[in-house]
Amino acid sequence: MKITIDTHNSSREEVAELKEYLEKKCWDFKTDEKEEVLYILSDDSINGVKLNEKIRHEELFEYTITHRESFIDELTRWISEATKDKELMKSNLKMLMEVEDEYILSSVSTNAYLYNGCADFNNTCKELLKLNKSLK
Repeated sequence: MKITIDTHNSSREEVAELKEYLEKKCWDFKTDEKEEVLYILSDDSINGVKLNEKIRHEELFEYTITHRESFIDELTRWISEATKDKELMKSNLKMLMEVEDEYILSSVSTNAYLYNGCADFNNTCKELLKLNKSLK
């Protein structure tokens, strides 16, 4: 017998709890989905892998790792000095204040931001690590 459980609207914690519960009840719990890698950003590193300085300095990649709270402070200063585009900056500020991640990926050419949970976050982290590895 095969039972399919839709976990699309469930958090990772809820899925982990369900898996643990099923395993304790001696169910043969298998998933068709690949385990999703959790990427953790810190100052110029992803999952502890230090990124080559060349990536940031020469803007070799569309995104760079940014400390979210420091960027919020900078964005607030920009808003106070701006004569145009204030509404766009204010909406970015509001969005960034709702994010809980300490570090985010910010675009070097636009006002795009990625953080854990965004659709492109994992793929972007993978690509950035791939670029970093190719520079060694």
